[in-house]
Amino acid sequence: MMGYYDGMRIARQQSSYAVDQVRTREDVARLANVSSLDLEFVQGCHFESDGRLNILCYDNSTWLREDTSSTEGGISVQERTISSKRFIIATGAGPKIPDNLRRAAEQSGVPYHTYRSILRPGGHHRSPGSRLDDDDSLLGSYDDIVMIGGGATACELGQSLCRLGRATNTSVSIVAPELLPGEDAVLRDAADLLLKNDGCKMHLGVRATNLTEGEPDGVRHLILSDNTRIKVDCVVFCTGRTPESSLSSLMLHNIGVEWSERGIKVDSCLKTTARHVYAVGDCAAVHPRDRRAAHAGWTGFKAVGNAFLPWFLRAQATHPFVPRVIYTVPELASAGMTAKECMKEFGEGGYDVVIVREKGTDRADMDNKERFTEANFIELRAEKISGRILGASACGPAAAETINEVCLSLVNKLTVRDVARTLHSYPSHGYLLHRCATAMATKDVAGLLSACGGVGRFLGRLLRMFNKVQSLRLGNGK
Repeated sequence: MMGYYDGMRIARQQSSYAVDQVRTREDVARLANVSSLDLEFVQGCHFESDGRLNILCYDNSTWLREDTSSTEGGISVQERTISSKRFIIATGAGPKIPDNLRRAAEQSGVPYHTYRSILRPGGHHRSPGSRLDDDDSLLGSYDDIVMIGGGATACELGQSLCRLGRATNTSVSIVAPELLPGEDAVLRDAADLLLKNDGCKMHLGVRATNLTEGEPDGVRHLILSDNTRIKVDCVVFCTGRTPESSLSSLMLHNIGVEWSERGIKVDSCLKTTARHVYAVGDCAAVHPRDRRAAHAGWTGFKAVGNAFLPWFLRAQATHPFVPRVIYTVPELASAGMTAKECMKEFGEGGYDVVIVREKGTDRADMDNKERFTEANFIELRAEKISGRILGASACGPAAAETINEVCLSLVNKLTVRDVARTLHSYPSHGYLLHRCATAMATKDVAGLLSACGGVGRFLGRLLRMFNKVQSLRLGNGK
């Protein structure tokens, strides 16, 4: 049977393979042939003044000009200044570790990791007394791993570590005030069920406060806010991401760019407080829920256009509908407005919600021996009278693909009737969305009329308009 060491070795080999494949496809050497592009590999950079960026270039940069030269750490670098009318900052973000817990881990001798180091060969954070095997670059034979944080990263890594540690009965725990904050309760419940099904121990509604030093028997404990003590010999921090480390060295105050630990302050066009400087991706202070890889690419494309186009052609750079996917098995996904946001916007009774569970469907019956189906569902939310789709949440093997269809509906302001009129293959995973839309589209007389040809759709539209007028009258009369 595959042990923990073997599982981690395979996981890291796969991680290295995937990174190597991406680097091969996106080899920057091919950019050297682009005549309009100057590509520099730098050790560091900072803004000297408005329009002037100081950089330390490695000697293997694409172009090096004769300038002040120095050698640091055995690597030759050259210092020079770049002048430009416009700058776009895209320095990304890194893992955030609470200072008090970092110090506690180092003092108690508990090794700690983040999502960047957990699967990276040789990527350990060594601390006194840590049990690490440097020969094969594995985590070590840990008995009790604790994940601190309850976001998407904690769910993905937590499930992976649970599955890798089954052979050796490695205990994996998640400690967080709540799971998937900001998402709907139905999605949080599904995540909780998935993780528990894979053996993850959940400690929700509490915070990690401290780590004890080794007891006489060498056992260390994580202390929670309710004074519960959990055995721990490895901590994985999943406490969010911050661009602070990448921005602090840029000396943005020299050019009047305001920023905080959330990122660089930007407007809807991603322009910073300096009119000639734009920020894109994770270093920009956009809504934390929208910090997704796809959205980072979108904002980069839009910011380049906004930086060079005249003001009357500039467009909003942040996308209003960003799919939010958590790549557990099965996947968890959502898009658009949550139930809480729908309640705030439309009030109780101002929107409809339908949830369809996969359990008991033909597809679930066919696959129940191969996969866990208890948590799978699709929940669709739509405006009550018009039927315009507002948002959705899903859990299933193809939840990411299903939520893409929801995003298409959101962008084009489609209604549940539009989705219901669109035939879906059966028994596909996306068929649950069709069932949700059909149930909502045919819930009243107006919906049933809309299914009865052109005249019926016209009558249904008139009836919905009448209902809307009546609703507005009732609202004004209160």
